[in-house]
Amino acid sequence: MERIYVTVRARPLSTEDAKTSPWRVSGHSIFIPNNPSKFEFDRIFGEDCKTLDVYQARTKDIVVAAVHGFNGTLHFSCLFILIGLSC
Repeated sequence: MERIYVTVRARPLSTEDAKTSPWRVSGHSIFIPNNPSKFEFDRIFGEDCKTLDVYQARTKDIVVAAVHGFNGTLHFSCLFILIGLSC
């Protein structure tokens, strides 16, 4: 069975935002201190992560699956032909 992964990428806060934002990130949770509610995620990428890190960890497999098509009939070699590239 396939599952849906929920991933968050925290943006770097400006100095001013860091002073006023009540939100905190810890492990796989985002919460407000002294508040019982918290939001759990499969993964939280920190402020210092690169776009490539997010792509390789979560997006790459989705793109590959989409390129292969629903029944696995479309392959990368076909994709190169469709967009005019040569191997």
